[in-house]
Order: sequence, then structure tokens, then C-alpha cells
Amino acid sequence: MTPMRTRPVTAFRFAFIGCATMVITVVGHAQSFTQTFGGPGAQDGIGAWPAPEGYRVAIRTHDSMLEGFNAVLQTTNATGGTLGAITWPITGNAFIQATVPAVDGSAFIIGSVLMGGVEKHDILFSKVIPDGTIQWTRTVALSGSQQLFGGHALPDGGAVFCGLTEVAGLHQPFAVRCDAAGDTIWSHVEPMATDAELYAVATDGDHLLFTGRTMTFGGHDDVLLFKADMAGAPIWSTSIGGTATDNGRSIAYAGNNEWVVAGWTDSVGPLDQSSQRRNLRAYLIGLNDDGDTTWTRTFGDTLYDQRLFAMERVSAADIYLAGERSTPYGSDAVLMKVSAGGELLWERVLDLGREDRLSGIMALPDGVIGTGWSFGEYGRQVLFVRRGPDGN
Repeated sequence: MTPMRTRPVTAFRFAFIGCATMVITVVGHAQSFTQTFGGPGAQDGIGAWPAPEGYRVAIRTHDSMLEGFNAVLQTTNATGGTLGAITWPITGNAFIQATVPAVDGSAFIIGSVLMGGVEKHDILFSKVIPDGTIQWTRTVALSGSQQLFGGHALPDGGAVFCGLTEVAGLHQPFAVRCDAAGDTIWSHVEPMATDAELYAVATDGDHLLFTGRTMTFGGHDDVLLFKADMAGAPIWSTSIGGTATDNGRSIAYAGNNEWVVAGWTDSVGPLDQSSQRRNLRAYLIGLNDDGDTTWTRTFGDTLYDQRLFAMERVSAADIYLAGERSTPYGSDAVLMKVSAGGELLWERVLDLGREDRLSGIMALPDGVIGTGWSFGEYGRQVLFVRRGPDGN
């Protein structure tokens, strides 16, 4: 990766200087910050977690080289300033999609790898230990093509991941569990009649509940739910949806046999009288252990489409959410906090460039961090933010 140097700028603006420039934007409030950084090509912040030096940030980069997609691990200080970066030693195009932090300070980075000359994705998962060392990396070649989008770390040091497998041109829900050494314990494909994918998984300690999307015979998406035991054996699957698009992108166990799914919908909400369309709305669904809906909430208006890409439960009372609000002309990153019942506590909108999105989130003891990307006049760069528990 081309070395990068820093140059502070003001008013949320950044620029390239010379061959490669990393530009940092900081908005201070105690330990809160908003930063964008990157070099030539495009960079997406996939996820972040605390480190002894400050934070680790997993980044998907792209340039014009033959195998131009790479995975980068960046270490920052407590205010998000860059201390150093390493590139994963992976052959082929590495499409990392998510980070899966563990309670011991380690984290899994997951996605897929596409080898040159082969039209096939193989699943990719790697473990980073607390000192920033990449302990191991696994690429598993299975029949067909697979990609990983979400996961959950387990107390035994392993994790469960989920995504899709392509079977005869049809996407099908896929899940895999590994142990602490990265060895595969089991994998499972949940057969569906139509195109379907899994994006996230949570656990109550005894069961796994996955969410994603499944295409209806009418051609739109419904929220997909799939429950399994810890050995991967299916218990039930179901879908939730209305007359239009419903998508489940994240899930959390809220305790007391209650689960929460976050995503988006345009099956409900007010109709925009000028365009005669219903905008996408941020969508929360409360569920019981049987998959029955106990409550729903939507957030948004007739000016923007609003999507939730990530969620993390803070406590039995509160949940953090990350996503975007958009129009055909651009988007803003959105960070929210809601109660366990879906009542909005606060919302923060970040308008940094032409397009901004937060797609990763992690709760801290004294706040929250989020990652994504910001696309402005100088390119697409990592967006990395921290806020206190009050959103400031």
C-alpha cells in the first residue's frame, strides 16, 4: 500500500497533496471525533474496535491494479489519528465486509477472496489479537461461490459467520462456525425457493438467530429470519414483509427472549404527494423466540430514504444504530440511539461530502464508534467517528 501522510484541514474538507495524502478531519468534544482519511483509489471503513494505542480500523481499499482490492489494518490513537497500517498478506482480491469484535480485545475480519482468472468467491475470515498481530487467516474453498457479510464472536474464542452461497445462479443463505484456531466446525446452507442472503447473526447463548433478505415471487425483498442451534441445525425460518421492500441488515439479542432486527422498509410510511412514492424508512422489529413480531418502529420522512446498516445493543435499555439518509443527489451518514423498545433518544446526521455512510458500529463503555465512507470532491475515503453516550 502506498505510504500516506497527514495534513489537517478545516470545515470538513480534505485534499490530496502529491502522490498520496491522508487527510484528517477532527471535530472535538471530550474524546469525540469525526475523521476522514485515505489515499489514491477508494477506501471503505469496514469496522473498528478499541486497542491499547487507541483503535484498530479495518479498511477495504481499491486501486487500478490487477488485484486491486486489499484489506488493511490501521492503528490509530485515542482521537483517531493514524499511527500505522499493515496490509493483509492475501493473494487475490480481498473483499472484506465486516469486523466481529470479541470481548477479549481481539476481532475477526470477514468477507471473501476472488482469485485472478477465477469467477468464484471463497470465504475469508481472519483473527487479529489485541496487540494488533494477525494471528491467522483462513480462505475456505467450497463448492460454488460464497461470501460472508456478518458474524458473532463466541465465548470459546471462535465465531459464527453468515452470508450467501451461489447455487446454480441463485443466492442461498449460508452460515459457518469456526473455533479459536480458525478451523471450521460446521457449515450450513438453508435452501430457499428464491434468491436469499444472510447479513447478521446474534445469539442468546443457546441458539443462533440470523437475519437478511429473501426475494418474494412478486420481485421485492422481505426480511428473512433463520434460527438454528449452536451446532448449526435448523430450528425454523420465516420472513416478514409487506407490499414493498423490507430488508433486515442487523440483529441483536435484547434479553428476556426478545430480539431486535434493524434494516429498512418502504412497505409502511407516509406517501410523498409530489413524487407519489413512499420513501425507504429506517426499520426496527422486535421479535420473540418464535419469530413473532412484538413491536415495530420506523424513522424517516418524505424528503429522504433512510437505511440502517448496523446495530449494537448498549445495555438492556439502549441500542446504537448506524446508517444513512439519502436522496438521488447524495447521502448523509446517520448515527442514532434508541431505547430497547425502539423509542428514539437522539439522532446525529453527518454531512461531510457528496455521499456519506456509516455501515459499522461498536458500543464503548463511554460512547460509540462508527465506520463507513465519505465520498467528496477528492474521492472516497474512510469515515471514522466517535461520540459520547449523549451523541455529542
